Amino acid sequence: MDLRHLLIFRTVVERGSFSAAADALEISQPAVSFQIRSLEERLGQRLLDRRGRKVTLTEPGALLDEYARRLLELEDEMVRALDQVDTRVAGRLVVGSSTGPGELVLPGLCGAFRAAHPDVAVRLEVHDTQAVCERVLAGALELGVVGAERAQRGLEFEVFMRDELVLIAPPGHPIADRGRIDIDELAVTPLIMQQPGSGVRSVLTEAFRAIGVREHPVEMELGLQQSVKTAVLDGLGVTVISRLAVAREVEDGAVAVVPIAGDGLSRDFHWVMPANRTPRRATTAFLEFVRGRLDPVRGPVADE
Repeated sequence: MDLRHLLIFRTVVERGSFSAAADALEISQPAVSFQIRSLEERLGQRLLDRRGRKVTLTEPGALLDEYARRLLELEDEMVRALDQVDTRVAGRLVVGSSTGPGELVLPGLCGAFRAAHPDVAVRLEVHDTQAVCERVLAGALELGVVGAERAQRGLEFEVFMRDELVLIAPPGHPIADRGRIDIDELAVTPLIMQQPGSGVRSVLTEAFRAIGVREHPVEMELGLQQSVKTAVLDGLGVTVISRLAVAREVEDGAVAVVPIAGDGLSRDFHWVMPANRTPRRATTAFLEFVRGRLDPVRGPVADE
């Protein structure tokens, strides 16, 4: 039995005859008769009494009519709900992010998205890049933003925005007054480093390996972005960090920025999503929203 049988049965009951039901459904009267007969055989019950051209419900037919009406109403409700999936943005959105975009870019974007879509509950989780990728791969997150792309099966990456990396030093440090530093000198400069798995550290490691440096001096290893920035502010050494992360400290004169010579160092923030999995509507809406508000180079743009 399928819902088509029930629809034909209900139409016959509502119209009062096989011929009127056939006209309403735009099928032949023999086709209606065949479907009703098949339904009766399937249920082992006589459902309709034929009196000339008119039909009336038997007792089993009346019981079936009640259930058929409820099932067809439920089908209509299901179709309406599925139609709304493509138009109404609601539910839960959980974004996982590495510390760079998670501290500097995403809070404002998440807040603006929440204001535009009040039926969405938004949560931002901050981990290192490796942890975000692992959580997306495991299905714990549907969407992540990371500071380095990983060659990992089961994940898809898309460039989110460009982030310039710079060397920062405390005022008065011997490097602070340098106009710039090249990558060869940077590779032998003791650095306060973020932990393994972070996006900045991955970019640095790849840049050093590209010039043949496998081991570089580490002054200290201190967690993630805020930790290394605090260490520099306390005068404990120098680090490489996102320029976005120290914009306020540079303006206040709390740290000095030393650009990296040549093409410099930069990284692309990436969206990371599970491969071959259809995202939920809230996730798709968030991606569309951010793409409309984000300059790939300058970052978030103000509303006009």
